[in-house]
Amino acid sequence: MVDRIRFVALGDSLTVGFQPPSAFLPGKEEFPYTRFLEIILSRELPEKGLGHLEVSFGNVGMLGDTTRSMLERFDAHVAALEPDYVIVWGGINDLFGLKAPEEIHGNLRRIYGKALEAGIKPVACTLTSVQGFDALLPRIRELNALITGHCGAHGIPVADLFAATSDESGRLREAFSSDGVHLNHAGYQRVAYTIYFEVIEPLLEEWRG
Repeated sequence: MVDRIRFVALGDSLTVGFQPPSAFLPGKEEFPYTRFLEIILSRELPEKGLGHLEVSFGNVGMLGDTTRSMLERFDAHVAALEPDYVIVWGGINDLFGLKAPEEIHGNLRRIYGKALEAGIKPVACTLTSVQGFDALLPRIRELNALITGHCGAHGIPVADLFAATSDESGRLREAFSSDGVHLNHAGYQRVAYTIYFEVIEPLLEEWRG
């Protein structure tokens, strides 16, 4: 018997896996972290004796999206797909739009709440940092603290993408950056491994039963 488990990734261009065109990538290139998660799970499940599980990842990221838009389209783009889990990663566009961390966090809390009301388990992600936009760093840290504090108090698993992709100064590592905000191939791969090891792998024992 095959047990099917479905994740849906909700977010902005970082969830899409966007990389801006460059001399090295003249066309439109996207490396969504969900693609890497599929590869990871295709290897890990058989190795862990969980070949009876069929895990899939839908991606409903949207270029330029804000947390308000993510909230507004939740029913149509997430709940309608009836996933078991929704991975929520968003807020950087709000910060660039000068929204307060408290307001952004309010939208994220409502998204987590809508997921729970629909019988979907939310997975939260902290924001990745930036390179070359130092004025934004304190607000990214503030929002991330709100996310981790709320989720810790309510039992919502969190993948700390900020810690996984930042250097000692708290800036986005150049090795993971394509333009100081979006990630490159290595960056999106790091995101996938972080979500896997910090959230998905601990769930595997639950799925074993």
